[in-house]
This record gives sequence, structure tokens and C-alpha cells, in this order.
Amino acid sequence: MDDPGACRRFKATIEVLVRPCLERDLPALEWMGLYTRQRDIIREAFNAQERGDALLLLGVSAGFPVGQVWIDFARKRAEGIAYLWAVRTFYPLQGSGIGRHMMDAAEAALRERGIVRAELGVERDNDSALRFYEKLGWRVVGPLQERFSYRSDGSEAAIEHLDQWLMAKPIL
Repeated sequence: MDDPGACRRFKATIEVLVRPCLERDLPALEWMGLYTRQRDIIREAFNAQERGDALLLLGVSAGFPVGQVWIDFARKRAEGIAYLWAVRTFYPLQGSGIGRHMMDAAEAALRERGIVRAELGVERDNDSALRFYEKLGWRVVGPLQERFSYRSDGSEAAIEHLDQWLMAKPIL
């Protein structure tokens, strides 16, 4: 064992159900405070799903969202391109295969809707994410600069700047 204080090591498996986000899931999407400041963004994304402009796919285990892929259908609708964002796996479970299953489910949902191309942004310094997406067939197509703002509990607007690579994949 690597940890001298460890008493036992074992592997555990969890069952994950991939499904669209429900309104009752919204508080859990804050991931125990990690994304509480983005509560309004989460609500706006859910409202877009309700309008048919988005799909928030969740990987749920024991009632808790352990993986997410949000799909924006409106952003590049005229071009027939869907944009994936908020692609994440709950931190303690990263590397367990949840992300791959979530991406497979997202691509299946895109095929069902007749979407022929998908895009997503990856922060330029996130080499592990770049490798992950490249293994899944995504390719860097250029730089992407994004800026968004949000308010948290009536506070002053926070502005985030993202320096990313735009990645794309044909959906066949």
C-alpha cells in the first residue's frame, strides 16, 4: 500500500444512469458548493433545455450527478452545429470512465437529433482534457476566446475570461 496509514485497499464500482436534467437536480449541480456562485447559469441552462434550445445530460449515481455534459443547440443552430459545455466529472471520480460514457451519450443524443458536427472549448493549459478529447476523435480547429459574467446571491457581477482551444468532431 502506498499510504503507510492505510488499513485496506479495495475497488468499488458504481452504477450510473445517464438522463436529462430534472428541475429537482439543480441544487445538486452546485456540487456541494463548488459551483454555487454559478447558480444563475445553471438555472438559465435548465430553462434553455425547457425551451428545447439545450440538453443537460447528467450521469446520476445514488441520486447525485457524478457527470455532466450540457449541449447548446441554439448557439450555432443555423450552421447545424451543437456546442458542448460544462463537460465535467465529479472530481473524486475522474479517470473512472464516467467522462467517456457521458461523451458517448452526448454524441448519441446529437445523432438522434440529426446534428452532424459538434464543438467544444478546452482551456489551453488543460493538457489532460485535450488528450481525453483527442482520444475520442475531437480535433483542435482554432483558438477560442470567451467571456461570460454571472451574479451570485445579488453580488456584483463576476466576469470570467476563457482562453481556449476550439475543438470539433463530425457526428456520424
